[in-house]
Amino acid sequence: MLAEDGPRGLSHLKVDRRAEVPDGTTSFYYRTRTALLHGVADQLVRYDAEAFTDAFETAPLDDGDVIAAQLARQILSIRDEPQLSRTRARLELTLLSRNDPVISANFQQIGESMRALVERLVVAVQAGSRPLERGLLDEQVSVVLSYLGGLILAFANGSPEPLSGEDISRQFRAVIRGVAAERADRRREPAQSSSF
Repeated sequence: MLAEDGPRGLSHLKVDRRAEVPDGTTSFYYRTRTALLHGVADQLVRYDAEAFTDAFETAPLDDGDVIAAQLARQILSIRDEPQLSRTRARLELTLLSRNDPVISANFQQIGESMRALVERLVVAVQAGSRPLERGLLDEQVSVVLSYLGGLILAFANGSPEPLSGEDISRQFRAVIRGVAAERADRRREPAQSSSF
């Protein structure tokens, strides 16, 4: 319901009717509309944690190809139910989280887990190259997360883009290496201009 109608379309009575339970059941457990939204956020976090654990608990997190492939599968699953509705509901709640510290806190843990995973991906993709400086690593992680956010939003809105898991994995690597190359170019520019 949240995915279809947004937060304003969510009510105790509508949840009761959709769940086919007696009227008043939802309001017994969630006294206010805010409590109901918090309950939805809690459940989404549980779904996310389960999906995250299932996808990555046995994956070798030092192998960039494996991490990229698993992450791409997770992103592609957004196109299908029930992930599509969950993602849309999550996006609706994310907009509310700016003014709701409880919802914000609920999503913070998943956000931190995703950031840590993307950091492992960035490091693994560049394994064997010289040690990464923290500034470069942070920039690469930030850009990959922005790319992921764009994909999630596009898929949640029904984008017909025919991306495969391999396409997304390849784009992860391209984004990571592109940020490193751009930073290296910036470092060389002052040295080249001062030689004239």
